[in-house]
Amino acid sequence: MRVQQRETTFRDAAHRPSSRLSMRVLVVTHNFPRFTGDPAGAFVARLAEGVASRGHVVQVVAPHAPGLPTHERRNGLDVTRFRYAPEALERVAYRGDMHGSRSLAPFALAGLVTFLAAFRRAVRRVVAGFRPDVIHAHWWIPGGWIAVGTGIPTVITCHGSDVRLLARARPLRALAARVLPRAAAVTTVSTFLARELEAALPALRGQVKTIAMPLDLDAFSAARETPRVAPPRILYAGNLLESKGIDDLVRAFALLRERGVVCGLRIIGEGPHRGAAQTLAAELGLADSIEWSSFLPQSAMPEEYGRSTVVVLPTRGNEEGLGLTLVEALLAGTAVVGTRAGGIPEIVQDGETGLLARQNDPADLADKLEELLASGELRSRLAEQGRRHVLDRFAPGTSVDHFLALFSAADRRHVAA
Repeated sequence: MRVQQRETTFRDAAHRPSSRLSMRVLVVTHNFPRFTGDPAGAFVARLAEGVASRGHVVQVVAPHAPGLPTHERRNGLDVTRFRYAPEALERVAYRGDMHGSRSLAPFALAGLVTFLAAFRRAVRRVVAGFRPDVIHAHWWIPGGWIAVGTGIPTVITCHGSDVRLLARARPLRALAARVLPRAAAVTTVSTFLARELEAALPALRGQVKTIAMPLDLDAFSAARETPRVAPPRILYAGNLLESKGIDDLVRAFALLRERGVVCGLRIIGEGPHRGAAQTLAAELGLADSIEWSSFLPQSAMPEEYGRSTVVVLPTRGNEEGLGLTLVEALLAGTAVVGTRAGGIPEIVQDGETGLLARQNDPADLADKLEELLASGELRSRLAEQGRRHVLDRFAPGTSVDHFLALFSAADRRHVAA
């Protein structure tokens, strides 16, 4: 009897008429800031806060992490963090590789299955109590997959790692083909990802919308007044994955040193490739020449960009949905170097808003870095053109407007059905 009552409550919540003036929006995500300044899912939080600031009621479901409360109120959002294991064993989320091969390895699958089951229970529990008009799920797997099963109209946003999964395994493509067409709308953060998604799932062709995640423009723009460090610094900030081209960056730095270019290299981030990158640096005699740092609070990053001379993102293959570190650096007035990987060329237009190096080519990467380090005029020109390029695209109000239009349309269709 109790099971039947739960099912009835859940079904009623999925078909409740909603207000068109103030919506109840449930955000479902496996990545959400754990503390003030945490970069994990910062763009998810910023968008949700923007929606709440427009008078809508927003609740978030995200994984728990050691030391966190299971319920909290932060910046206008009610956040529920679900437990999926004893604290010491909560090792699935917030590790920078949710969609990587590590998570799919046999030894990790048991923990992943437990995580997914707990995630699904948490979403259903919150839906029954919160009774949302619309769900915004970030990443089609796991959040989108769970959300579309609730009967609530769902907007799914794909961020990159989840799109790359579709090229790895046929079962995942088959699952995505059942999940994404059921969404009220599907968005991505770059045109590149939209094309990739539509190529993998022809049923979505012409339907995927590109909407950028909002950034804190004021905080990053203020860093333009930050003095640069001496000697000139090259900065990398992000996950330390093999696909990010960290080895190429270390080798390029070694080449710059051999050429007599006076500069430093600072690497900020965490991830499974950190040990290998540090070993390579030691082999090249750079053990004491590279600054290594764990992830810093988001509030510290504008100053990091402002103090650096060049920010670099040497990603390989198509392993980059957009390259937000390059966007943030340009807002801070810092010149950038990227590769033609994924969505990076949408930000870095070679010779116009930055420089593009060939992938897997440390010598060419060193050439591009040296070119920028040698010319203050070139750095200033490219950084200013890049800043203008990204200002309109990443304005918080613009992103919130676009998503609210999708939420409202999904809600109206659901009420009319």
